[in-house]
Amino acid sequence: MYSTMILEMFRWRQDIQEVKKEPRSSADVIDDAELLGSAKQFANAVNSLPELTERKRIVDKHTLIATALLKEIMNRSLESFSSIEEEMLSKGSVDKGFMAHLQGKGTKEDKLRLAVVHLLAVETSSPAEVGAVEATLRECEVDPSAFLYVKRIKSPSASLSSAQAANRSNLGVWGGQFYEQALSSITAGVKNLLSGGRQAALIRVVEALMEAKSSPGTDSYLIFDPRAPKGSAGADSVSQGPFKEAILFIIGGGNYLEYGSLQFSQQ
Repeated sequence: MYSTMILEMFRWRQDIQEVKKEPRSSADVIDDAELLGSAKQFANAVNSLPELTERKRIVDKHTLIATALLKEIMNRSLESFSSIEEEMLSKGSVDKGFMAHLQGKGTKEDKLRLAVVHLLAVETSSPAEVGAVEATLRECEVDPSAFLYVKRIKSPSASLSSAQAANRSNLGVWGGQFYEQALSSITAGVKNLLSGGRQAALIRVVEALMEAKSSPGTDSYLIFDPRAPKGSAGADSVSQGPFKEAILFIIGGGNYLEYGSLQFSQQ
């Protein structure tokens, strides 16, 4: 976004400089052809003014949006939140600055998200640590309802302990397994959402096909080449590639994240 905005600003300034070029002095001797060319150049400059004005308006609008976003990121220290969450999800341990950030900058939603990520990512949290996080949330006037819900989901043994002690039935065992699977799914989803190195499935498939790499996700794909010998349709993609160009058609729903990832992968 920022690179595109800067490039557009540079182009706009170049066009403005072209329009503002000073005409030759009246003392210069010019012939009719030069006079006609100057008149055409002046007419083109006048005609381009509305377009340049509109482009300037769009550039100014995007500049204001980018400035507001940057200000919000700095005021909420979102880059620090993202770094700590990423480290906890990748290492599974508590960052040294976790509690300081929980008490520092950021909105209530930022602090609640950080606490929930800590609860999901760190498997060895002691009851005292969890209690300290909950107390900090309350001190910051953050509603801990979501935090407490995830805490209950993560500790199914606490709610099932009395029933398991009385009767270790198959139903109780199944319930424990269900909660463990649900917790694993939630944790995996959060890791996939916040992972800085994540890659959309669409991009993985496109790159594998373009580079003719064998992978479980593309082994079932077929290639139909009208130039291939008769009877070779659907041949192994590894023997057909790699490819330099592709046109991608999305059948069904798509999203801007996939589009942006495709644009980025071209670089």
